[in-house]
This record gives sequence, structure tokens and C-alpha cells, in this order.
Amino acid sequence: MTRAALLKQIAELSIQERLELAYGLLDSVLHDSAAPALSESQRDELMRRLDEHRRHPEAAGITLDEIRRKLVQP
Repeated sequence: MTRAALLKQIAELSIQERLELAYGLLDSVLHDSAAPALSESQRDELMRRLDEHRRHPEAAGITLDEIRRKLVQP
């Protein structure tokens, strides 16, 4: 199957199915040891957020599931 044919099939999926596919692809990349390294600015931002959480662990946050629900809601 060509890339163009695959993209055409993906475009025919429902929004929910495309989101599930996207999350699945992202998860597969995150667990791939050959994934590209973070940039210096990305690493700095992650460390800043981690430091903020450690200083204020009681602060409200949102889970990945909450983010996904917000993305799926019409």
C-alpha cells in the first residue's frame, strides 16, 4: 500500500478513530528506543515543570485521560 493510499484511508476514519490511531502512533514512538532525543529547550521545559510540581505537589493538574477527553469532545 502506498503512503497516499494509506493517508486516504485514514482520512475516511471517524474523528474518534483518527484520534485513537494518533494516540497509538504517539505511544509507539514514545516506547521506541530509537526515538529522537529531546532538544535542549524541551529538556529545560520538562525540568522546569518537574521542579514546579516538586515545589507544589498539591497543585491541581490534569491527567492524560482528561486531555484526551477534551480533545474528543465536540
